[in-house]
Amino acid sequence: MIGTRQLAANPGFGLAGADHVSDREVKYVHVPPDAYIAGPLDVEGALVIFDIAVLSDCEDLFASLAAGRAAGVVVTGAFSENELKPVRNHAVRCRLPLLTSTRPLFQWKTTLASQAKAMIAEAVRLHASRLGALCGLLDSPVVDMPQAIADLFAQELGAEVVVSVGGKFVAAAPAAAPFALASALNSPGRRWQTTLTGRFARVVPLGMNPDQFLAVALKDPHGLSDKALVSHAAKLVGLALSSGETDFTQALSEIRFSAFQMLMTGHVTYAQRVMASVSPGLLDREEAQVFIISCGETSRDAVMAEVDRCLGDATLAVRCPAYPDQIINVIPKQPGHDPEEDVSRLLTAFTGAKVSVGGSSPYPLVSLGSAYAEALDALGRTVRGPERLIVNRTKAVGLADILPVDLARTWASGVLYPVLVSPGGQEIISSVAMALEFTTTKAARILDVHRNTLHRRVTSVFTDIGYASDRTLDRIVVSLAIQIIAAHGADLSPDKMISLHDVLKVKPVREWAGKFLSPLNADDGKLLKTAREWVLAEFDVDAAGAQLGIAGRTVRHRIERAEPLMEKDLITIWPPTVEDPGEQRLSGIRPLTVALYASALPGGVRPALNVPIPSRRN
Repeated sequence: MIGTRQLAANPGFGLAGADHVSDREVKYVHVPPDAYIAGPLDVEGALVIFDIAVLSDCEDLFASLAAGRAAGVVVTGAFSENELKPVRNHAVRCRLPLLTSTRPLFQWKTTLASQAKAMIAEAVRLHASRLGALCGLLDSPVVDMPQAIADLFAQELGAEVVVSVGGKFVAAAPAAAPFALASALNSPGRRWQTTLTGRFARVVPLGMNPDQFLAVALKDPHGLSDKALVSHAAKLVGLALSSGETDFTQALSEIRFSAFQMLMTGHVTYAQRVMASVSPGLLDREEAQVFIISCGETSRDAVMAEVDRCLGDATLAVRCPAYPDQIINVIPKQPGHDPEEDVSRLLTAFTGAKVSVGGSSPYPLVSLGSAYAEALDALGRTVRGPERLIVNRTKAVGLADILPVDLARTWASGVLYPVLVSPGGQEIISSVAMALEFTTTKAARILDVHRNTLHRRVTSVFTDIGYASDRTLDRIVVSLAIQIIAAHGADLSPDKMISLHDVLKVKPVREWAGKFLSPLNADDGKLLKTAREWVLAEFDVDAAGAQLGIAGRTVRHRIERAEPLMEKDLITIWPPTVEDPGEQRLSGIRPLTVALYASALPGGVRPALNVPIPSRRN
C-alpha cells in the first residue's frame, strides 16, 4: 500500500502539493484516454491525471471523483498559481486532494503511469510479506513477545523501537533505541516528532492506559504501509501485555479473514504470502474445496472450536461476515487426504443440533469465488432435504461449460469491453461478480467494503456497458458474460460482433435446454408453463398469474414445487435476506432463463435477453 505523499516523494514524478492535502492510499494511477471525461468507470483509490486545458469547468467532474472515493487528482500543464486557483478551489470544495506535476501529460501516458503501477505493486508485495512475518509471531508465540515484535520492526523497517510500560522500557531494538527516541519518550502525548538522528518518531498507545505505548522512529514519515504495520504491532503488543497467557485468537482470526478476502478477489499470491508464516504451505496448492458450515442451533464459537480440533492446519477457516450462523472453510487439495471424512467427523459432534455442511468440488485457487457459490448452493440443498452433508464431487456444469466457446467468448468480451480495457478492470469485474451472485450487501461484507461503494461500482459498470443494474434480466446477462470470461478468457478483437442470440441458438445449447427443463414436464406441463410465464413477466408472480388466469400466490406455490425437482433455488431466497429488495440470487434463475430462451420455438416468445449487439470502443 502506498499513499499520495509517498508517491510525491519520488522526484521522477515531479509532484508537488502533497504536503497540503490529506494522505490517501493510491491503488492505481489513471490517465483518462479522452480529452475530457466525466469520471473514470471506477475511481476508488485512483490518482487521476488531467491536463489543465480540460479543467475549465471541472466542478461536476471533481464532485463525481470525490463521490467515487478517488485518491486525488494530479494536474499537468499549469504554469502559474493564477491559472490553477479556480481548479484548486473546486478541489477544496469537493474535499478532493489536488497535486500538480511538472511532467507533461504525454509522459504520464507513455511512461510514468506504468512506473507508478510498478511502484504500487511492489509496495503491496512488501506489505504482504511484512504482514506475513508479523503473523508468524502469532503462530509461534515466544516468551518475550514485545521484544520479538521490536526486533522484527528494527529488521524489516530499519526502525528504532521502544515499548514503554509505566515509565519502564520492556523492549527496545536496537539496544540504543531509548536514546534515539528520548524526546518522544519524554513527551508521548505528541504523536509525531523528529528525533536527533533526523527520523520521524510516532507514538501509539497500547490500549486505554496512557502509561503504555509503542514508540517507533521511521525513515519515511509518509509510508502508509509502515503506519498500518505499526498499528497492527501495537495491537499485538497490547495483547501480549494484557494477559499472562497471551491470547492471539482474535488477531489470528483477522489475518485469516484478510487472506480469505484476497482469495475471493483472485489475489492468490498475496494470500499465500500473508498465510506463509501462520500456516506454512497451506495455500501452496493448485486447487481447493470450500466447505460452508451452517451452525444450526449451536453457537458459532462452539462449532469453530470443533473445526480447529477436527481440521486444524488443513483448513483456512473464517467466520462468515455475511451470514452470522456460518463458517467458511477453504481446504486445499492434498494427495491422500479426503477432507470430507474430517467434516463428517465434525458433524458427529453436533448430532441433533441441525448443523449441516455444503461442499464444493475442487477449484483452482484463483476461482475460489465460484467454489464458494457452489458450496452455498450445496448447503441450500441440505435445508430442503434430509441430508446434513452434501458435497459436489465433480465440478457442477455451468452455463459457461455448455455454450460454444468461441462464440460465447466473443460475445462476452463485447459486453464487458469497456471494463476489460479500463485500469483495474479485472478487479472491478471480480467485485461486481460477487455482488451479482450474492446480493450487494452480502458481497460487501465478504469483501469488507462499504455497501454503498459496491453498489456505486455495480451501477457504474452497468451504465457504462449499456445495461440497467436494477433489472434482473440484465443482471443475468452481465453475470453470464462475467462467468464466460472467467472460464474462457477474453477476446478483444475489435472486428468481431456476436449477439447473445447467436450464442444460444446453436443445437448443443437447445439440447441442453430440453434436458434441463424436463423435470418441469410433470403435472401436465403446468410447472413448465408457469415457470415460462414467470420469467417472461420478469419474475413478477402477480403479472404471471394475470397472464395465466390464476392468483399470484398460486404462481409462487408452483415455482416452489419446481425447486426440489430442479435442485435449484428459484423463488426461495436462501440464505434469507431482506437487505437488498429486488435483488435475487442468480444461481437458479440464470440457467432457467437461458434454457427457456434457447428452447423457445421459432417465432415463439422468449425472455427479453436479446439486447442489441454491443458496440466496442476504440
